Amino acid sequence: MAECEHIRVGREFLESVSWPSAFRQEAHDRCYCERCYPPHLRDTMDVANYTYVIPRGWTRFAISVDEGFFNHHNVWDKWLNCYHGTSIDSAKSCLEHRQLLLPNDTTMHGKKLEIREGHIKGEHYVFTTPSITYAALDYYAHTYHFQSPYNSQIYTIKVVLQCKQKPDSIIVQPETVDARRQGIKICRYIPNDKLEWKTQHRSTVTIYGLLLEVKQYHVHNHSNSFQYQQIRNTQNVSYEPVTISQTPSPPPPPPFKTKVSTLSNSENISSPTPEKTHREPMSKKRIALLILLVIATILPISALIFGQIYKNDCPIQPWIPRWMTIFGAVGLATFGLLFIILLITFKSCSDDINIGGCISGCVSCLLVFFFLGWLITGSVWVFPAKSKVQYNQYNDTNYCQENLYKFTFGLLLAQYSLIGLVICCGGILALLGLCLG
Repeated sequence: MAECEHIRVGREFLESVSWPSAFRQEAHDRCYCERCYPPHLRDTMDVANYTYVIPRGWTRFAISVDEGFFNHHNVWDKWLNCYHGTSIDSAKSCLEHRQLLLPNDTTMHGKKLEIREGHIKGEHYVFTTPSITYAALDYYAHTYHFQSPYNSQIYTIKVVLQCKQKPDSIIVQPETVDARRQGIKICRYIPNDKLEWKTQHRSTVTIYGLLLEVKQYHVHNHSNSFQYQQIRNTQNVSYEPVTISQTPSPPPPPPFKTKVSTLSNSENISSPTPEKTHREPMSKKRIALLILLVIATILPISALIFGQIYKNDCPIQPWIPRWMTIFGAVGLATFGLLFIILLITFKSCSDDINIGGCISGCVSCLLVFFFLGWLITGSVWVFPAKSKVQYNQYNDTNYCQENLYKFTFGLLLAQYSLIGLVICCGGILALLGLCLG
């Protein structure tokens, strides 16, 4: 069988960055692409009573470990699997030091480590995560362009360290990339409120693999490097312990002058989209929605006004002005709520965010049932009075103020017409679906 492309490209990439061969342990390399790790295999495993999320789509290049340390502490069976997104330079530094260092530590080269700009001040911890998806966010895992010397194909490569961590050393906390507020679930298997682990015990985190996500580079996908790149919160980003080169320059457009070029982390996430020089005009759909909203707001306002002005001017059926008042008040509140939801939706930064979610769906159902029930109730009060209502004899028990009665009558007919139109359109669409299907 031909060698897996991910393994070949990953090996070429490591050679191009002078990855220390003394720490390589090729016998334990493992690829988790679809070819090497088929979809029918499990996505998670239970390790030390914690969920180990398999790094599907990634390739592990094994790192030699201290077997005496691992055997003494029973690391393989008792410690947890976790990930740490980083850059290739920082990964090499971690490898050389055999651990992830803390802020204020001094490296063997004499460099004092500091918290990276834009990260949480005072957080003197080593940060890891049980989720490969979270570790791969552009906040943490750097992306590189690499041109294979084998076939000149250009690839994008992300870097994540695979580690073992002592269970009683971790402090579990929620994600810090603003995903919860935006309603985004980052990992399928780990809840957002348990995505970050931190510790001040350096020796409780040990590295056993370098994970590379190898993908063929496509120009039209260049500006959309990760599905969560719209999550922005520079005040709440975890500290990356070992930093050698945190501000690489952005890559030149293909063809590349060098084999490896780094995508700037600030370019992919921290920088907002360039502002346009003019405001885009409203779409036709938004204009139509705005018009419908204005009309739907005027009707309940009119009903509320008519119901209050003529509340004592319909002896033939005193509930007609009350019906109008209640219809107007509930309708006005409903469309005011819809206006607020639409306003928030127009300003939201992603189509993936579900405004209102299940709560708005339940409220909508309740309102639909209310208006249907109120429509039937109003019909019982208004339509039977049509044949005997009087408009000119104020003292007659059959009297009802003309404007009040006719407006109520027309409002009921308009609602029935709208329901009929919706049913007809639904039926036509269903028939078209059957014919085309």
